[in-house]
Amino acid sequence: MKNLFLERNCLISANKLYRWSLSYKMFKSTKEIIFIGLNPSLSDEVFLDKTTKKIIKISKNNNYGKVKLINLFALISSKPEKLFNHKNPVGHLNNSHINKNLKHWSENKNCDLWLGWGNKGKFLNRNKKISKKIIQYNLIRKNNFDNPLGPLLIKKTIKDNPIHPLYCSDNSILQSYF
Repeated sequence: MKNLFLERNCLISANKLYRWSLSYKMFKSTKEIIFIGLNPSLSDEVFLDKTTKKIIKISKNNNYGKVKLINLFALISSKPEKLFNHKNPVGHLNNSHINKNLKHWSENKNCDLWLGWGNKGKFLNRNKKISKKIIQYNLIRKNNFDNPLGPLLIKKTIKDNPIHPLYCSDNSILQSYF
């Protein structure tokens, strides 16, 4: 998959415990999307896990040329349960990276925001904390543009959280979160 991208970028902590962001440019396009998931697994610039492959496929199928992945929790783990036992699953730089990316979304009409953290996002109330920030930046976005797209998702879980993309078809259509 390495040669299938025009650009790849991975921001990871020096101790390799946290991933702040991961982005791929698949083709030349003005459309980009930021995906907020639960936590990073093992994907980086070279290795792509199942979830990252799925996010890329859905993004491409929705005509996005670039996708950036950020997360509620920055702790790298292929098992989300590890979040619940870690002393700092969020990571000391994660909130600043989330804010930076939400700011970028609020200032760029061709950038969309896709939420997909699933039910485990309620841990430490991260889903509510980040949703409040999303609402704040969405107001800025509405002031900056006429009829901008708000946050997107594929669908909601039974517990009213944005579904994790791994449980969705490659042909899923992104729709409004609100």
